[in-house]
Amino acid sequence: MSNLRVKLILVFFGLALACNLMSQANVRFSDEEIEAVVNPVLADDAELIVKFDSTVCNIGSLTEDDAPKKVCFSFTNVSEKPVIITMVRTNCGCTLAEVDVKTILPGEKGRVVLKYVPKNHPGTIDTNAFVYIEGLDKKPVAKLTLLGNVLPGKDQWSRFRYAMGKLRLKRNSVYFDEVCKGMNYEERILCGNSGKTPLKLSAVMLPSFVTFRTEPEVIEPGCEADIVITIDESKIPSEKNGYFSFPVIVEGIHCKPSDRSIEIKVNRKR
Repeated sequence: MSNLRVKLILVFFGLALACNLMSQANVRFSDEEIEAVVNPVLADDAELIVKFDSTVCNIGSLTEDDAPKKVCFSFTNVSEKPVIITMVRTNCGCTLAEVDVKTILPGEKGRVVLKYVPKNHPGTIDTNAFVYIEGLDKKPVAKLTLLGNVLPGKDQWSRFRYAMGKLRLKRNSVYFDEVCKGMNYEERILCGNSGKTPLKLSAVMLPSFVTFRTEPEVIEPGCEADIVITIDESKIPSEKNGYFSFPVIVEGIHCKPSDRSIEIKVNRKR
């Protein structure tokens, strides 16, 4: 496994661990602190180290059905020392980065290739990649930007993995973690109506501490909505502590009960 790939994996798991710790500690950061991570400032005198032919590329309009689009960003080492690329960090899972040669001697050219994957990413393209080099690991020396637009594919509902008759859902389970005494909690499932008639959903087998609704209340054909599931901890029976789960059967769609079940998972802290 290459050093670059190892670094990318470590960064990914580091960010995941940090997000988990922040969630558990209920840490809140300012907009400025978040911006510093998402859109870091370039290193001082970065233009005296590497010079990119261009740092912005508009890749135009794609559809979700198109193959990934590759864009090559060429640069020159304009310093007097070898430049070693240690990492290229993208700010979106839709974009992958590749580096041809990691060590670029003074006066030589290098390339960073960004691959944009339009599948399941409809909407505006505005994604960045940050190039880091050895000796300046804390600040990037370049920010590369892809712009454009992705139109929906032929299968409007390909982004929705689960089907309950004509109802399509992003997921078929929800997890309420760290449910604390006296608190109310809410989880949402993005869904859509792939049929030709409106859907009005309800639910059976609901415990007294759970409510179920959709926003909007009626899901018109071809439209998306949110299934909203809420929990009132104060109404949970005292014997239910720690982890427990139960199904909710969705009404208003035509399929057998086992195919229209949403699993609710709860981790209750007392």
